[in-house]
Amino acid sequence: MRTRTTLVAALSGLAIGAVMIGAAPEIKHEMGADRAALTEIEGRPIADAIGSLTDWSHRGVMDPSNTEGKVVVLALVSAQEPKSWMTISKLTRLQREFERQGIVIAAIHPDIGWEMMQEKIDAGRVAVPVARDEGGAFAQAMGSDDYPDLYVIDRAGNLRFADVDQRSIEDAISTLVKEDTALAMSNAQLQREGKAIVAPEPVAPSVTAADYKNAPWPEPNAREITAKNFQGQALPHKVGENEDWVDNERDLEGKVLVLDFWATWCGPCRAAAPMLEEMQDDYEGRLEIVGIGGSEPKSDFVKYVMKKDGNYAQMFDEKRTLNSAMEVRAIPHVVVVSTDGVVRWQGNPHDPAFKSAVAQTIAADPMLAQ
Repeated sequence: MRTRTTLVAALSGLAIGAVMIGAAPEIKHEMGADRAALTEIEGRPIADAIGSLTDWSHRGVMDPSNTEGKVVVLALVSAQEPKSWMTISKLTRLQREFERQGIVIAAIHPDIGWEMMQEKIDAGRVAVPVARDEGGAFAQAMGSDDYPDLYVIDRAGNLRFADVDQRSIEDAISTLVKEDTALAMSNAQLQREGKAIVAPEPVAPSVTAADYKNAPWPEPNAREITAKNFQGQALPHKVGENEDWVDNERDLEGKVLVLDFWATWCGPCRAAAPMLEEMQDDYEGRLEIVGIGGSEPKSDFVKYVMKKDGNYAQMFDEKRTLNSAMEVRAIPHVVVVSTDGVVRWQGNPHDPAFKSAVAQTIAADPMLAQ
């Protein structure tokens, strides 16, 4: 995907291209479009453009009663473009991940190929709502130049991010779900003026050390562990400080983690992947599975991971910092970590107790009950 990373500003001659929001992630945009024209519509309501859409696969999805006060993600897609199907799959995951934070995600399809999309909808292959952009009015209003194109609307109904790069869509959603309607309206005005927007005040979680201490965590694994036993202790090294992201970079804060130490040459490691992918889908938004490579050339690991295109995060521990801290002696080896950074279970992913340990950790974690 083509991206650039200059600061978004108004049409007053300031640099344009990506939004910086205080200490928040940088939101990148696709290149190739008329960036100045897209910047002009950012920060403004687009209710009229949405009203031009027809043939909704889920009636009432974009009614004011269903979208008021919510973050809305719209993806212009084409059933004839393979990348569009990858985008729809990603949006389905994001809908599950952010549903408790108030979002609506929908796909918008042109006249050309509509019959093909309708067939996919009827066959149950499309989980997100889809609307028809009859005559291309919506695409024209949004300055769309390609498929897929992504647009994110804030809780006040203002288009805040136009033609977002796919790698930034999760950060864009994360940024806007933290705003309430009043702050969204204020920030939209600042964005129209080419000024830096205001990050919301962080809310301190009402979780105490006693809550973690008294939670019904899973029983520690009493079987032989092919690493140093950290069960009931803090993870000895923060994930991501020295490891390199390879695929599916995620925000790991406030979620239960499963660290999967593995290698592409390890048969039992590869055999565990389908189960881990299913687990990631089942607990989206509450769990992040992070594959940790490091016992082979990085190029081999990256090539395998990118070709496989899995649904959970992958890192490479080239300095073997995390591997050494955990004293991992044999793989596969998994570590289940609660939101306070404490290891609640570790062992082999093929151990029958592993899946129940993950489920129990998620159910017990006080942060996830907030």
